[in-house]
Amino acid sequence: MIDHLPDRLDLLATADAGRVLRGSIPLASLERVVPVLISSAGELQVCISLGRDPDGTRYLSGTILGTIEMQCQRCLEPMRMTLDLAFRLGIVRSNEAARELHKRYEPLVVDAEPTRIAEIVADEVLLALPLVPTHGEDAQCQEFVKAYRSPECETRENPFAVLAGLKQKQQ
Repeated sequence: MIDHLPDRLDLLATADAGRVLRGSIPLASLERVVPVLISSAGELQVCISLGRDPDGTRYLSGTILGTIEMQCQRCLEPMRMTLDLAFRLGIVRSNEAARELHKRYEPLVVDAEPTRIAEIVADEVLLALPLVPTHGEDAQCQEFVKAYRSPECETRENPFAVLAGLKQKQQ
């Protein structure tokens, strides 16, 4: 086991060697995740295992643990979200090979170039995020919902009332 996550890794060779990597990745290095966060401070704990299945399929499996902070789309206040993700990817060289991959794997198409570990972590985090983050049934958000009044509930003066009054004067 290696207690360090390299920036880039040759996934094919590492899977052939069968390695386990552990370490942390700063949230700020997840370039595609940062725009949906309130703060990029902190880090995620990552454990990655690479190897070959008995059928010869190269795989990358792992876990991601940590906490991120997003904006609740209901009350617009910050909300913390705990990540406890597990993933299992089949490492393939082409889209054709991805179609033939066993169903227990999600495909990860790689070429001969070393792959950035942060990109794999970013993909998994983005897949786990809710489309519309909200506090859910949290009391903080419920107070906002109870206090909200729809504009449709308010009685508004008809903008054409003045015209109706002018029309009556002319008759």
